[in-house]
Amino acid sequence: MGELINPHEIYLGTFFERFNMRFGPADPNAVSHWLSGGITEIAALQKEFEIFKTGRRFLESVALLGLGGDAVGPAKDRWIAYLEKLPKMKSDDAEQTGDARIVNALVANFLKGEPLPCFMQALDGRTVDPGHVIVSEGEPLFYLEPTKFLVISLPMRPKSAPGRG
Repeated sequence: MGELINPHEIYLGTFFERFNMRFGPADPNAVSHWLSGGITEIAALQKEFEIFKTGRRFLESVALLGLGGDAVGPAKDRWIAYLEKLPKMKSDDAEQTGDARIVNALVANFLKGEPLPCFMQALDGRTVDPGHVIVSEGEPLFYLEPTKFLVISLPMRPKSAPGRG
């Protein structure tokens, strides 16, 4: 991802935030899944419309949910370009590309009786399983009561200086 993200790109986190809000924990006091938000609302949409489907690219599904960003501009262009590269990336499952790993993990999560909320984050693609998308279960937000999430970690690295590869 280094070749796509400029050193001054501070807006990348907004794309993660949008995903994390839509797929996060639902309001337990809401009277319907449409009012609860978070994973409960997304699970209802998944059940009705099969937004995430094995064989469908992750980019297509998140675009349908409006998670590619609102504004047109360089940050959105680079984010979309990154998502377009997921089918060529490796994952922590040698049998699946990064793209397939994310989609299949989400599909499996939605098939559970109560799907886990999901959390997307960047990981240092230079050090931790270089260049591999990693999907796991964990508690990435220490400040919430123990809440288990499906964690999607996307490998990223800083842009190389000219002449350094």
